[in-house]
Amino acid sequence: MTTEIFQLTELLIAWWVLIFWSVALGVYRTLVDRVRSGLIATPSSGNQISRLFNDCLKLPNHERHYHVEAAALSSLQVLFGFLIFLELSASAFIFSGNKMWVYAMSFLCAFTVERISSWMLPKKISHAQSIDFYIKIGLFPVVLIRLICKPLSLLMQLLEQVFQTPTQKTITEKEDESEVADHIRVVGREGTNLDPDILEIMGNTIEMSHLKVNDVMIPRNQVQILDVNDSFSTNLEIAKSCGHTRLPLCDKDLDKCLGIIHVKYAFRTLTEISDAFDLRRITKAPARLSTEEPLPVALKRMMKLKVHMALVGDEFGGIDGVITLEDILEEVVGEIQDEFDADEKTFEKIDGTKWRVSGLVPVHELPNQIRLFEQEDDMATVGGIITGELGRIPTSGEVFPILGFNVKILDADDTRVLSMEIEPQQKVNQIISSETK
Repeated sequence: MTTEIFQLTELLIAWWVLIFWSVALGVYRTLVDRVRSGLIATPSSGNQISRLFNDCLKLPNHERHYHVEAAALSSLQVLFGFLIFLELSASAFIFSGNKMWVYAMSFLCAFTVERISSWMLPKKISHAQSIDFYIKIGLFPVVLIRLICKPLSLLMQLLEQVFQTPTQKTITEKEDESEVADHIRVVGREGTNLDPDILEIMGNTIEMSHLKVNDVMIPRNQVQILDVNDSFSTNLEIAKSCGHTRLPLCDKDLDKCLGIIHVKYAFRTLTEISDAFDLRRITKAPARLSTEEPLPVALKRMMKLKVHMALVGDEFGGIDGVITLEDILEEVVGEIQDEFDADEKTFEKIDGTKWRVSGLVPVHELPNQIRLFEQEDDMATVGGIITGELGRIPTSGEVFPILGFNVKILDADDTRVLSMEIEPQQKVNQIISSETK
């Protein structure tokens, strides 16, 4: 009898450990679902926790995170629960007569507890105010089950490759790529009277859910800043000439941003003693977003904080750039251009062989005649490619051959190339050859 009690106690302890384990993992799975849906921001309770969430967010939407780990815990929990309820039934002498209903009731009780611990309870906890506390408590169990189930995960991946034919793999990849297009087609079929522009906005809105802050932010080398060490008149001239309504006030660089200034407040101070005025008096504390923040979450946070510009920070505490409400909204409605924006063409053909190109235009947007070369990073700019190939920032008026082209720098500053002329060397050689003949 003592041995049976001892065995039942061991089973109960193991079962409760599995229940706690399932709750911890369930909280993480539920939170990732909410982050993907744009309902909450990515938790930032610690570097390890942020890495766990970011790893899950990188997975395709159709692939559920920690599915192998959750399945293993659920199976063990149901098994242990089933054995415990059987032992309790035996102790209560319920085994007399037909035993099938005892097995069925034991399984039903174990299954009910498993559903509560791995689904209902985590869902409730994910809406709690003290969610950071639960995340920290669940960190060790989640990391541990991830390590334990690593061989199982590799086995499942191997089996998936075995059972999936090359044709099925190609079809799956195409389906993933056309997921947004499918949504738009469904909407188009259900609402035939919808304007094409509205359909495009709806498609852009769906597409935005797959974007992150670093996809649309303005890189730091393109951000115009005001330096607190400069005089008020110098900063005022920058505010006049740059054409932006909001500018970061920094101590030398963007990593030391003191706040965001709206230029209207700067111009209101013209009645005061100019160079003695401290711009820090009219700054607003900067909001800060993560580069991996989903774009819908960033939009909601900025609207909640009532800010039009936010800093984009990296995992090391530095600043990668800034993002504005206009940048996010342009992903939905297209480019927003007011009457003060310069109508500058990113590239323009000057004659039969020569092109004028903005240094800020992404390489993939160039026409085929002047495509420097294919980039894995679609956001690589022409100026960035040239600067990288030269190993330095060229100066205005400089002419040089590079990547099969003759390039003349029209405008450049200390940090970037602004505009240039590009001409294929093959065309130039043909002209020189014909003139020689």
